[in-house]
Amino acid sequence: MQDDEARVDDRPRDFVASLEHGLVVLRSFDAANSSMSLSQVADRTGMTRAGARRYLLTLEHLGYLARNGRLFRLTPRVLGLGYAYLSALPFADLAQPLLEEASNLSGQTVALAVRDGTESVYTARAIPPRSLSVTVPVGRRLPLVSTSTGRAMLAFAPQATIEQVLSGSHLVPLTEKTTLDPDSLRRELELVRSRGYALVEQEVEVGVRSLAMPFFDGNQQVAGAVTALTSMSALTTKQLLADVLPLVRHITSELEVALKAGRTTA
Repeated sequence: MQDDEARVDDRPRDFVASLEHGLVVLRSFDAANSSMSLSQVADRTGMTRAGARRYLLTLEHLGYLARNGRLFRLTPRVLGLGYAYLSALPFADLAQPLLEEASNLSGQTVALAVRDGTESVYTARAIPPRSLSVTVPVGRRLPLVSTSTGRAMLAFAPQATIEQVLSGSHLVPLTEKTTLDPDSLRRELELVRSRGYALVEQEVEVGVRSLAMPFFDGNQQVAGAVTALTSMSALTTKQLLADVLPLVRHITSELEVALKAGRTTA
């Protein structure tokens, strides 16, 4: 309750609460709740049925939701919001061919992620034409503290930011191997900072290992991270570091050069 009150106190005078509520309704839909009734939306958002109904009908009228009987679902129009962001990323055009080249050379999935609060969000990916390749959907959000991309970005943030993320993250066991102890995570971030890359094995998904490196903008601020993901049976850790890490490092170097030179805009 205190956190909620603090958040309300931080709102600017012209804050539009109804817009916030509409976005909350949109974000209540996910893979596990792709179609929901009015009651379900009200339960997931904490709204009254009357309030949820107004937002659902407004979003339906605007084309962001469609209704089939009692159930509402997102429409493709929602993708326009995400596409506007992705197309505006300063490194969007340059990153994709680099990811595809590394994926073809390594035979592994290679992706790019950026930080959003306490989460790492995949914004681009390249998957080799193999049925057993690890897949990562663009737009997938995962905890910074649990993923290789998240740790790669967080390790190079100011200590105050690290503590803020650790205290603000809802630590959940994604697998039996997920690290949940804050002190262990602090030590892991120190290790990432010292060696320049993050390595995560089966903490997000059973049978998957990944490594990631951050890349920096012209102000030496972390702009994102590049990761390579593979199944435990496809490559050993030694092979991943020997054969794939140099490819990931090449991508981050190219992105940094382009960001500093201002060559990444469309």
